[in-house]
Amino acid sequence: MQPSATYFEYIILCLCLCLGVLSTALASPLYSIYMENWHISTTEIGYAFIAYMVGVVFSLLFLNGLSAKYGYKKTVMAGLVISILSLAYSALANSIVHLCAARFFIGISSGLLSTATIIGLAQKYPFKRKENAGKISSIITVFGFGLGPLVGGILADHSQSPLSTPYWIIAAISTIALCACPLIKYRPIPLTASKQAAIWNIPASPLHKKIFFPCAMTAVCCFGMFSLYAALAGTFIKALPVAQSATLTGFSISIILFISTFTQLICKSLKEATSMIIGLCLTLFGCMSLMLAQYTHLNIWLISSILAVGIGHGLCLSPTYYLVGLMTQKEPPAIFSTFLLLGYQGTIWPVLLSSVLIDHFGIMLSLAVFSLLIFVVAIWILSHLQSIKHSPLSAAKI
Repeated sequence: MQPSATYFEYIILCLCLCLGVLSTALASPLYSIYMENWHISTTEIGYAFIAYMVGVVFSLLFLNGLSAKYGYKKTVMAGLVISILSLAYSALANSIVHLCAARFFIGISSGLLSTATIIGLAQKYPFKRKENAGKISSIITVFGFGLGPLVGGILADHSQSPLSTPYWIIAAISTIALCACPLIKYRPIPLTASKQAAIWNIPASPLHKKIFFPCAMTAVCCFGMFSLYAALAGTFIKALPVAQSATLTGFSISIILFISTFTQLICKSLKEATSMIIGLCLTLFGCMSLMLAQYTHLNIWLISSILAVGIGHGLCLSPTYYLVGLMTQKEPPAIFSTFLLLGYQGTIWPVLLSSVLIDHFGIMLSLAVFSLLIFVVAIWILSHLQSIKHSPLSAAKI
């Protein structure tokens, strides 16, 4: 067991990770307000959501070596500074162009914070079974993403400036976290090789490759389905017979990730392949339920969709993070950045396509195309799960 001081440093890093992902999801319940106040289209809101993901991808492609070069502590602090400035920019934005620019920089900060804090949390992990550090990081990430829309919705509904107050409050809390970062004791670890991190890093082992790509495509499904809710929840809920509010929109997004977090905690003993099969099936059911909710205007189908997507998200994401985390013990750690890079493609192209289709052809056709894409990817993953089922990594349960 490490000294008690490590617990405090570990909590600071947890807070930084949580704030980093919370800041990215803060705007989700505000999109419908932007549409109403700025008179912009669903496609333009899609651009704002995509701008954030482009920032994340930029960070993962070109900045993933900063932690190795300068240390995770400096990278975390740099990420928080960018996050605070980006939140202030978001609060002052008065057009979709400025909002997209602010979201891009929030994406960069999120990419920096995600990679650097995960490294720090692994090094500062104060408990036994250090191999569980990756699972804890996954749970904190999902929980932080879940808090973002809920906090954003509540603050928007209870303030006179719903498009600025949420950003200022989170920026203030992030500033406090930044001030606490110097308390983290960091000892530079000399690099065994001065080779610069490559943009594209995949496992060298043929066995690991067979596992890596199904895991990455599973992440595509998870991130894609959640991002559809995060970007377009206001549009979906507007078509249903319920009272409209930012809190309701935020809650409908957050509950998915809270359910996912709870699912990861109680189902961690499931075999990886079994967990992914059930999770993918529930994700497909969630797609169909969302379509039925829009077609029938019955709230029961919306509730079914949220529950199915939340449970499926947790069952799919936990084993993928776990397996890729085990790979990094024998493979270069940078493969986790490539895993996220592939997974985040699910948050960009399907959401952009759905936004355009909604403006030109309506919600039903957009959801049908989206569901078809998820179905095709899920079938491909299910056809490759034998590699995971018979993998030594899967057998090495913690």
